[in-house]
Amino acid sequence: MLARLVALVLLTVVTGLALWSDRPPAPVPASAPSAAFSAERAMPVVDDLAREPHPLGSPAAQRVREDVVARLRALGTAPRVETTVVRGATVANVVATLPGSAPTGTVVLAAHQDSVPEGPGAADDVSSVAAILETVRALRAGPPLRDDVEVLLTDGEEAGLLGAQAWVRDDLPRDRPTVVLNHEARGVAGPSLVFQTSPGNAGLVRAIADAVPHPRGDSSLVAVYRLLPNDTDLSVVLDAGRPGVNSAFIERPSAYHTVGDTPAALSPASVQNQGSTMLALARELGNADLRPLDPVASGLPPQPDAVYFRVLGAFVTYPQAWELPIALAAVAALVGAVLLGRRRGLLRVGGVLLAAVTAGVAVVVALGLGAVLGELFGMLRPGGRGVGPYAAHLLPFEVADVVLAVVVVLAWVLPLRRRYEPTATTAGAAGLLGVLGLVTAVVVPGASFLLALPALGLALGLGVAVLLRARPSVAVAALAVGTVPTASLLVPFAPQVFLVDGVAHGLAVAVIALVLGPCAWLVGGPTTPVGPPHPRP
Repeated sequence: MLARLVALVLLTVVTGLALWSDRPPAPVPASAPSAAFSAERAMPVVDDLAREPHPLGSPAAQRVREDVVARLRALGTAPRVETTVVRGATVANVVATLPGSAPTGTVVLAAHQDSVPEGPGAADDVSSVAAILETVRALRAGPPLRDDVEVLLTDGEEAGLLGAQAWVRDDLPRDRPTVVLNHEARGVAGPSLVFQTSPGNAGLVRAIADAVPHPRGDSSLVAVYRLLPNDTDLSVVLDAGRPGVNSAFIERPSAYHTVGDTPAALSPASVQNQGSTMLALARELGNADLRPLDPVASGLPPQPDAVYFRVLGAFVTYPQAWELPIALAAVAALVGAVLLGRRRGLLRVGGVLLAAVTAGVAVVVALGLGAVLGELFGMLRPGGRGVGPYAAHLLPFEVADVVLAVVVVLAWVLPLRRRYEPTATTAGAAGLLGVLGLVTAVVVPGASFLLALPALGLALGLGVAVLLRARPSVAVAALAVGTVPTASLLVPFAPQVFLVDGVAHGLAVAVIALVLGPCAWLVGGPTTPVGPPHPRP
C-alpha cells in the first residue's frame, strides 16, 4: 500500500508537470532587447486596432488597414494595398517585403486583418497582426536574413477566405519556393499550438525543433485537422500544393466571434507565445534553403511526414514511418508480458482478454452516457451556445464529466478484481491502447503516438513487474514507470477535448475513461498489484 501511495504521488507529479509545461511563457517586457519579441510592445497595437468590429468592406476595416500600412511604413518597409475582386467581393490585402541578402525563396508571415461583425476581433485576428508588426520590428533590428520575408495581411477571411484566394491566384509565384506561416486564434488565451502543417512536413518540423524554444502542439492535431472540414487562410495555400504552418491559441473559446473578443480579454502570454514562435521560425526559415520545403516550386522530391509532440517539456520528433512499427512493438511486448505472467501463474489469458474487451465496452459506455449527460446539460442551458466548445462557465459540467468517467472505470475494474489478478486490468487497458494505436497508425498517421507509446510503457512495466513479483515494492515501481507515458501524453490530451467538443457529445468522458483505465492497478486492497499466483486454466 505504501509503494502504491508513492506511485500515485509520482504519477500525480508527472501529470502536473505535463500540464504545467504546456502553459504559454510569461510576457516579455518592453524593456527587452530590440531583437527580441515583446508582448508588452505588441499589446498597445491590439488596443488601437481592436476598438470596434471591422468586417470586410466596413469603414472600420478601412481605418484598421490605413493604421497597419502606416505602421509598416514606419518600420522601414514599403507596404502596398492590393485591391481585387474575388467571388463578387472587393478585398484589399496589405503586403510588404523585407528583402533577403541571397534569397532562395520567400517566408510569408500571414494573418487576416478583418473581424466578424459581432466583435472587435482582438484575438481573432488582431493579435496576430500585432505580433507580425512586432516580429518585423525585431527582424529589422537584426542582420538581414538570407531569404525574403513577406508580410501578408489578408482581407475577407471571415467572409470566406477571400483575401487568401486572391493572393494565391494573383501573387503566389509557382516557380519561387514559398513557405507560409499563418496565425489564427479560436479563443483568447492558452499556448500557441502548431495545429496544422502541409503534407511532407519533416523539414518544417525540424525547423520548429531547432528554432522554437518551447514549441506547443503535436502531430495528432495535424492528423485530425486534416480530416476535418475546417478552413483557414492556410487551407487555400495547401490546396495549391504549397508548404505552410498554422498556429493558434484556443483556450477560453467562449469569447470567439463575440463581442467579448476584446483587448481586455486577450492574454498577453498567448500573444508572447504566438509572436516568439513566429519570430524564431522566421529567422530559422529565413536563413535556410527553402527549395527542399517546396517541391512544387523547386521540382525536388517531396519530403516525408514527421511525428512530433512534447513530453514533460521536451520536444520529440521522429519519422511518421516509425508509427506502425512502434504500435506493433507495443502489442508484441504486451503479448510477451502476458505469456510470461501465464507461465509463472500470475496472469490468466482469459482474464486479460476479458479485461481488454470490457475496457473497450467501458469506453463506449462512457461515450454514450456522456452524450446523454450532455443532452441533459443542454436542457439546463437552452439557447445561446449551450454546452458546446464555445459555451461559457462549463467547469461544473466538466467536473461532472470527470466524475462520470471515474464511475464507469470503477464499474469496469471492481468486478474484474473479484475474479482475476489486479494486473489483468492493466494488461486489458494496455491491450485496448495497443489495438487503438495500431488502428490510428494506419488510419490517422501522426496521432498513433498518443496510444501506442502508453501501451508500450504499460506492457514493459507489466513485464518487469511479473519478473520481479517476489519484490512487491519494485514491481509497483515498474508499473508506475510504465504508466508514466499515460500520465505525460494522454492526460494532457484530455483537457484539449473539452476545448474542441465542450461537454455536448460525451467525447471528453470517453477520453478520460481511456486515460484512467491504465491507472486501474492503483485501485485495490493491501496486496501487490501483480497479485497472488493462480492455477493455469
